[in-house]
Amino acid sequence: MKRGMLPVEVRGGQPGEPLVRHSFFPIALLVLFTSSLQLSAQDIHFSQFFNAPYAQSPANIGNFDGDYHMGAIYRQQWRSVTVPYNTFGIGGDAANLAGVHGLGLGAWIYNDKAGTSQLNTFHADIGASWTQHFSAEHALTIGMQAGFSNVSIDYNGLRFDAQYNGFSYDQSLGNAEQFTRSARSRMDLHAGVGYRYTPEKRRLFSAGLALFNLTTPDVSLFDESPSPLDLRTLFHAGAQFPVSEKLDVLPKLQWQAQGKFREFDIGGAVRYILLDRWGLTRAVQGGLFMRAKDAGYVYAGLEHDDWTFGLSYDINMSRLEPASRNRGGFEFTAIRVFRKRPPVPVRYKACPDQM
Repeated sequence: MKRGMLPVEVRGGQPGEPLVRHSFFPIALLVLFTSSLQLSAQDIHFSQFFNAPYAQSPANIGNFDGDYHMGAIYRQQWRSVTVPYNTFGIGGDAANLAGVHGLGLGAWIYNDKAGTSQLNTFHADIGASWTQHFSAEHALTIGMQAGFSNVSIDYNGLRFDAQYNGFSYDQSLGNAEQFTRSARSRMDLHAGVGYRYTPEKRRLFSAGLALFNLTTPDVSLFDESPSPLDLRTLFHAGAQFPVSEKLDVLPKLQWQAQGKFREFDIGGAVRYILLDRWGLTRAVQGGLFMRAKDAGYVYAGLEHDDWTFGLSYDINMSRLEPASRNRGGFEFTAIRVFRKRPPVPVRYKACPDQM
């Protein structure tokens, strides 16, 4: 999801507005630094929330069909407005670790570089989960993550009103600002719970609740003005059910709140099965999603056995639309599941040579 961002990013201004990833105006940064304006920091978030399980909830650790699981995500946004914002994340987890049925262990890291100031956020999480199976269909998972973050900024990339000489911008002039630090590190804790109902292979319902930033760490780069990172609450739900022999429908939603900000994603995809036999699965997906008061986005996916690939593009509809001209950002995801497969049935058997 797009994201532990600091007060130096402006992402929406009124209560109830979405956690827009990087709503950015250079003049807003100018006002921010010259007046020491305090804004609530917000976490990372992604459009393909359904393909970013480690960022969505600690309860997703080990909650998959297989033995090991790895995923990567890349996002670029606001190229049409300013210096593009780039986010890359990668993670992996194991189910039934060391032969203990229900025990999951996973790790997740991401790096986010934002705009002209090159505001850089590096984050690493390690977590564990426990899944209790009440039957073959019902399972409940609880998970915890402990995280480390480092945030840094390059002030040399910014311009200030004190560098205006009366006619134009003069980089040789001092900015009249006193910055006490250009980086800060923090530790944090997250928790989540998830429920999964799988009555048969192509029928699934899941839902979960996650709490992030339980320790509300200070993320301010101004020592005299602490800025605690608000607790973030996230609810998600999704389903899969067949509508024909080869076609599935996959509705999904996610709602989250952090401080005075809200975000609601809803939409769905259709899945067309090309091959599903002998333990092999080939399918394509296409879908439409909406992030309320912010953007709509299109999604295309490809399943090839143990690989899943996703590509999405945001169509911006927020107050930044006049500058963005509806262009938002794209995301690419790649997921790989490792599992022990049953042997492929032998269709033909060679007879021994007869003497």
